[in-house]
Amino acid sequence: MGLFDDDDTPRPATSGVMVGEPLTNLSIHELNERLEQLKAEIVRVENEIETKSSANSSAESFFK
Repeated sequence: MGLFDDDDTPRPATSGVMVGEPLTNLSIHELNERLEQLKAEIVRVENEIETKSSANSSAESFFK
């Protein structure tokens, strides 16, 4: 983990889901799989935000 890892630089999706990808050629099953992958990614991102927020709060209270 680097010093500037929390920047807003876009990074490629690694889950196989491409944001903005055309959906018209996907079956209902494929769309449901895609939706589950995206939901799992949302949970993962929310957990990381919570972890970083907790660490940030701890650091702020330490330096007050």
